[in-house]
Amino acid sequence: MPDNELNNQNQQNQEQENALKPSADGQAKNKEEAEEPGEPSKIFKAISQLFFLFLLFSLGVATFLTALTLDFLDILPFRYKIPENYRSKWPLSEYYDFVQLHQLPEEERYQQLLIKQQQRFEREIVQGNKDLERRARELEESYRALIKTQKERHSNSMEKLRREQEELLLKQKEFEAEKQKFDSKKKAVDDLSKQLASEAAKLESSLIRFMEEGQRLEQVRRIATVMDAGALANIFNEVADNELIYDIISGLPPIQAGRVLALMDNEKAGKIMKLGQVPLTLPEPGPSRTYIPPSLQNLIASSEALLR
Repeated sequence: MPDNELNNQNQQNQEQENALKPSADGQAKNKEEAEEPGEPSKIFKAISQLFFLFLLFSLGVATFLTALTLDFLDILPFRYKIPENYRSKWPLSEYYDFVQLHQLPEEERYQQLLIKQQQRFEREIVQGNKDLERRARELEESYRALIKTQKERHSNSMEKLRREQEELLLKQKEFEAEKQKFDSKKKAVDDLSKQLASEAAKLESSLIRFMEEGQRLEQVRRIATVMDAGALANIFNEVADNELIYDIISGLPPIQAGRVLALMDNEKAGKIMKLGQVPLTLPEPGPSRTYIPPSLQNLIASSEALLR
């Protein structure tokens, strides 16, 4: 009985150890995987390859230059072994020209250098001439374009000036026509003014002669009643007979008589007032009535129609 229990206990311990062993192996494996370095990135690989190619290219160039140096110094000559068709290609053509130049005597080498320098200068001059010709063509094209633009602007300016001149000439013609029309109207107005002055002079002289006639005194009073006080005062100033003036004024309304006396010459008005003891009264404010004969009315109407 004790032996069976011991066997069972050992068996259980063995099973527990077997169950724990895989987990321990997995942890050890994960630890090893964590310790291993990761793979480099693509950028790092590309940079590494470019650097490797650059080193190879530098090594090849250095090797090629070293071989040329050894050949030039006749330490390891091989230039005569290269086929003719390869010698004319770059960069071997440059190398063979360099070797051929330095194998010449010093004087000839100096002459060859001068010839090459002169050829280089000639090429530069030719190239410079081509550049100058190209620049000259560009300048010529620019100049032609500028001339074309200036011609177009000049043509537009001349066309605009021509139109302005035509408008100015038209306005001048209109102004001349208006001036002639104004001059004709002015002449007509002057003629009418002369006629008006002549009619007024005739009227005044007729009125003076009419006033000097005693038998027409009553008719004169009626005319004086409808005349303007200023015009009547001017007429009275020219009449020498103060009594006649007094007879006419005495037949006028008192307000109009006062206006006439106020507008007359002070000395002459005083003499007339002394004759009849007419009280001096100032005219009341109000619109004045003006009497204009029919002939003068026709002249004024003609003047107004002409000035419209």
